[in-house]
Amino acid sequence: MGIKIHNIVTGELENMLVGHLLNAGIHPDHTPEQVMPGGFTADHVSHYGVAAAGGMVPVPVWLLEGTEKKILIDTGLGDVDEIMEMMARHGVPTWTTKSPEQDLVAGLARHGVTPDEIDIVVLSHLHFDHIGNNHLFTKAKFLVQRSEVAQGLTPPAYCQYSYPEYSYKVADIRDRIQIIEGDYQIEPGVRLIKIGGHTPGTMVVVIDTDQGRVALAGDIMYNYKNLELNWPTGSFWSLQDLMSGYDRLHQEADIIVPGHDWEFNKRYPSGTLG
Repeated sequence: MGIKIHNIVTGELENMLVGHLLNAGIHPDHTPEQVMPGGFTADHVSHYGVAAAGGMVPVPVWLLEGTEKKILIDTGLGDVDEIMEMMARHGVPTWTTKSPEQDLVAGLARHGVTPDEIDIVVLSHLHFDHIGNNHLFTKAKFLVQRSEVAQGLTPPAYCQYSYPEYSYKVADIRDRIQIIEGDYQIEPGVRLIKIGGHTPGTMVVVIDTDQGRVALAGDIMYNYKNLELNWPTGSFWSLQDLMSGYDRLHQEADIIVPGHDWEFNKRYPSGTLG
């Protein structure tokens, strides 16, 4: 039996269309309806009173079942009040929510797993919404690309979504970080591909399942519109690397899953692939 991939939502972030599609997807061949991601509306009014196309997006992590080691992809959204205060200080006020059901410990428990049972945590990259619960996994080894570490520990002032106030989330686990460079095979059926693009060391996880080879694209693709239109996100480190990554995923995978789209839950109501 192949590996199963469980989606666990750890909270929600308010996002605008310009962040999800470069230049808000404006093109003479695309209508506004054609570029609107799942859950977004053209007349969204943010919690802070700004009217623009946008909406709330999920912040998932992914639990693998059927692997030799217990593997988790990312650790998701941490304390929402801490995050909102931090982002407001950096001039990007963002409304962030987390329900009791979106607590990561509760999400793991629904699959019969505790944080102490996780052997390996793959950190696809070190933005705040992917490292928020690192502290829960006291017995895990963390896999991180070498080119990602400097930005996580000492982010430059111009790095969007990497903040010095949050670098402790990386520093506190540094004795358990395994630095990798380039593509990396964790075990049969689970492979990491270094793409970059979104950040210097962004990784995609490719998993063999009974439904085919699945690529968890993470933040190189926020939503299915990035995939369908072959249109990049509005947040990137290297646009060339990002788009080369899109091409590679089409070659590597049968199923590509974007990182922040409620459409996944419509396509896979059980929350599980494989």
